[in-house]
Amino acid sequence: MPLSQIDYIRTLQNMPGLTPVESAIALAWLNLHWRDYDTVNFNVRLGEGVKLPPGSPDYMQKFVRASTAKRADMILTAGNVATIVEVKVRIGASALGQLLTYQTLLQQANSDLAAVNLIAAGATIEPDIRAILFNHGISVEVFPSVAVP
Repeated sequence: MPLSQIDYIRTLQNMPGLTPVESAIALAWLNLHWRDYDTVNFNVRLGEGVKLPPGSPDYMQKFVRASTAKRADMILTAGNVATIVEVKVRIGASALGQLLTYQTLLQQANSDLAAVNLIAAGATIEPDIRAILFNHGISVEVFPSVAVP
């Protein structure tokens, strides 16, 4: 989706694939950074997903692949540079594995990308996690003003 549609994006109660709280975090992040990017896509499927045995019905194969493929919360582009943003209410160690996995899958599917940047965005962050993410080249942004139920 072109970021020229930021006003429409701001009207969404829930971003595709995100809970209401995650959507509020994503919007807080977008409000700060949308001018730096050309496009944003939500709920992006990456990788192949599970493959059923040969002879399985087509509809079942499509459903299983779609429901088991990895899913990035937001992927933004600026020219030939992509940025993956993983949105968490509470950023923890799982963000590390998810972002590194998504980066590899996105690069495999898009060899023309010059770089893939990684960002974890959340309302809070677990102790010790910021330094670990930083050591792996992952930026962290925390939005404590987002109301967490």
